[in-house]
Amino acid sequence: MPKVDSQQKLGAILLAAGGSSRLGSPKQLLRVGEEALVTRVARCLIELDLLVVTVVTGSASQAVADQLAGLPVQIVHNPCWQEGMAGSLTAGVKNLPAEIEGALIVLCDQWQVGLADLRQLVQVWNTDISRIAAACWHEEGQQVIGPPAIFPRSLFKELTTLKGDRGARAVIEKHRGHSRFVSVENARFDLDVPADLQHLPA
Repeated sequence: MPKVDSQQKLGAILLAAGGSSRLGSPKQLLRVGEEALVTRVARCLIELDLLVVTVVTGSASQAVADQLAGLPVQIVHNPCWQEGMAGSLTAGVKNLPAEIEGALIVLCDQWQVGLADLRQLVQVWNTDISRIAAACWHEEGQQVIGPPAIFPRSLFKELTTLKGDRGARAVIEKHRGHSRFVSVENARFDLDVPADLQHLPA
């Protein structure tokens, strides 16, 4: 299996802090097959052989941490998780090792995004690590861009200035001309409302 070039150091930030108010229970802890969703996504990121995998927790933080026990991940708790995604993104970025050159941002609820999708994203980013490499997909005939996405170190400070529920998508939109987009149709499947749960595998 191809691995990330050791000279182009990449870390992942898995955002798993939300309270999932519309869903009614923390999506991080939903069972997908035999494991929690947060565990499933974390294992996928570990397979990429990155320099570090950081999981940002918030709601149900201890229960989420328990699901990650024994895995080689860095857990960062965001005590202000109720203020929105931006705070968790900031917490994750600020806890990356100093030598990191890029940050792969992944949302916990994009449950169909798999290892092949992420490898393709990493491969595209490695061709020019000064640019953003972001997923794109189609919804109702329109192209959508967003996470998972890789941001170069030059944009780390900007990621930490976001507020409230403004996530990484806002930075991608601002820097469209300095971005490369990778078709990841699996990214359109997320978990926001109870009706979405029917699509999860037993």
